[in-house]
Amino acid sequence: MKQGVSLTGLYGFVCWIRRGINAQKAAGWARENHPEEWNNLHWLAQRNPWAGVEVLITKGLISGPEVEKYRARDEYLEKGIWVGLFVSAMLLLVILALKYVLYFLG
Repeated sequence: MKQGVSLTGLYGFVCWIRRGINAQKAAGWARENHPEEWNNLHWLAQRNPWAGVEVLITKGLISGPEVEKYRARDEYLEKGIWVGLFVSAMLLLVILALKYVLYFLG
């Protein structure tokens, strides 16, 4: 069961890394195709690819099929992160509950 906790935690971690890579690709696309909008972002948003892309999308400065693909991947990976964390937490609770029960029975 401990391997299950590790694997689900690893899955969430990998999704987190892939989400960052997805944001870097989208930020690169935004820099190339919309340089004026990208350069007008606050310097903090320019340093964080995910935040920069989200600001551009929220303000309606970028749109189209490339943005829709980015959004779909981002949402999928965000769900993967939360599922990995949730399942890991539940498995840890089960392990702790079993240890607690076995401690008082044995």
